[in-house]
Amino acid sequence: MVSLDLLSSLDGLLWLQSGSKVGALFQQHQTTVSRNQKKCAQVLGITLGKYKNKWETHGDLTLLQLERKVHQAARMQGKSRLRIEVNRWLDSSLFNPPPSGWIAGATNNLSALHGIQCLKEHIIDACLCPLTELPPKLQDLAVIPLHINAEVGFVVLQQYAHQERILNLINTLEQT
Repeated sequence: MVSLDLLSSLDGLLWLQSGSKVGALFQQHQTTVSRNQKKCAQVLGITLGKYKNKWETHGDLTLLQLERKVHQAARMQGKSRLRIEVNRWLDSSLFNPPPSGWIAGATNNLSALHGIQCLKEHIIDACLCPLTELPPKLQDLAVIPLHINAEVGFVVLQQYAHQERILNLINTLEQT
């Protein structure tokens, strides 16, 4: 098993697409992020590199996916903060500062589909998306509309749609 810091650095780069954003979000220096992601990739027998200005993993991703599932289950149990992609709402009062128990991040210039992909890969735990930008088929995902000013909703893995920490965040946001 890899440590939370190692996996956070690797997955943070894949999610946020910026070493400086990862460092700020996970409270690590950018050189530490770089060192940790390299060490994590080495332990898991994969490589991480940029292709067309986007960070991607290569190799047999089986161990990486198993690690992500374990780390996500631990986050759901409250052992560390949950992760949410907030897209264009990072500066909103809803997420600045982020709700208790959550880390809020926004990807560098990528569509809502990137957040959905990070969700499917267990890198993040929820994705705030405009309901108009969701793909037509969301297999294994649940869309939970938020009753706030904008037409947005949370997308989560179906298995966590009724998880207490997810529902608490939704209730908190709707009361704001």
